[in-house]
Amino acid sequence: MPSQNRGFHSISGLWPLSAVAAFFLLIPTLALGQEERPAPRAVPRVPIYDPGTPVQKKVLKNGVTILVQEQRTSERVAGAVAARMGTVYESDDDAGRGQVLIKAMIAGTQKLKPVELALRLLAADAKLEAGVGPDLGQIAITTKREQVDQAIDLLSQVVLEPAFPDTAVDASRQRALTLAADENENPLKAAYSMYLASMFRGSPLARPVSGTVSGIADCRKKDLVALHQKYFAGGNMVVAFVGNFDGKRVMDQLEKAFAAAAAGRALDPVAGNPVPLAADTTVTTERDMPSSVLAFGYPAPGYTDPDYAAFKIIEFYLASPDRSPVSYWLKQRGQSSIVGVIYPPYPKRSSMAVYLGAPPRSLPAARDTVAAVMGRLRTQALDDGEWAEQLKRVQNSTFANQNDPLVRARAMSQFEAAGVGYEFQRHFEEALLKLNPESLRETAARWFTHSSEAAITPVRNESKL
Repeated sequence: MPSQNRGFHSISGLWPLSAVAAFFLLIPTLALGQEERPAPRAVPRVPIYDPGTPVQKKVLKNGVTILVQEQRTSERVAGAVAARMGTVYESDDDAGRGQVLIKAMIAGTQKLKPVELALRLLAADAKLEAGVGPDLGQIAITTKREQVDQAIDLLSQVVLEPAFPDTAVDASRQRALTLAADENENPLKAAYSMYLASMFRGSPLARPVSGTVSGIADCRKKDLVALHQKYFAGGNMVVAFVGNFDGKRVMDQLEKAFAAAAAGRALDPVAGNPVPLAADTTVTTERDMPSSVLAFGYPAPGYTDPDYAAFKIIEFYLASPDRSPVSYWLKQRGQSSIVGVIYPPYPKRSSMAVYLGAPPRSLPAARDTVAAVMGRLRTQALDDGEWAEQLKRVQNSTFANQNDPLVRARAMSQFEAAGVGYEFQRHFEEALLKLNPESLRETAARWFTHSSEAAITPVRNESKL
């Protein structure tokens, strides 16, 4: 299935990514989900976001932003470093190299060979992980509270002093090449890539987040060293630590550790905004395969847009595995088993897309059903019960495990680096609870103007369906 999530934290929980994809397909009637299954009685929602203790924030002379929050009831501590990087910061020539960089960074440091780093992590009961999305890369560490000093030392070494061992560079490049190649070889992903190329024409987001084979193939260690210097410089980074510790002491340690970062400013995305669709757009191609695949969708707001909260409700409505007019009912009727909804966590402009697989004879009806269901969101408000159910699901999903130190450290660093502030989730919930069914309909009408669709069908003389 299309991989547009960041892989660490989705704004749905964004990131997650987040991130973000569920499945859905065709339906013979055009009834909405609320007409198929009675929605529960509407119950007023109240805020559930927990801001926790006050956050300490400091910007170092080199531009690095540090965020620290105490969580005295937790047994764990976590730290995350977020850097502006990814698809919107890459050109066609280096598309996907951020994926190679981030994985190679956590293999070893200038002071610790890969085996030594692994032993240090094991001794500290710590875990490192890293990932890159469309506009952000993150490296995170988590451990028990007694090992916070070790966590700070290891994370700062990995971020500021990566060694890029040759074996790690080769392995990371091969992994990235495999992911990039799969975007073309997998029919569903290929259809979604075609959809992106149409929806985001003129923008870096017209490419898959995983990058391109041509952008990754000749990536070498020297290229990663240069990218590291570019992305992991002062003003382009945010460091966040959350957990059971003395906040002032941890802030002092982080200041000393990250004062060594090179000075620098926050990077600007590569120039190029998506060219708005002037009309409904369709792209088709044929392959030697038994079934057809389709990606269909409309422009949608990115997570920094005021309309983002409304579109999270639309996403959950379309993707609900137990009541959606596509995700649930089409599979219930046995018409398809491969269906998905994807709302990728792009910063400014995104898209709401459905992707599906179907027998060739069923594809036209499937496409028309998806178009009708999404189109009716522009003209017919959800009933109160359906509205309340989806609002509850968005709220509960977004703030699930919100007090987990790792989830919070990732979210704080992510949103601060994105320029929307570490309290983004509080503002998101405030916007969410101000919405109503009619305001959702109005928002859908503003964005669901011209559609983009991409289909891959069997070569006609090869099809047996």
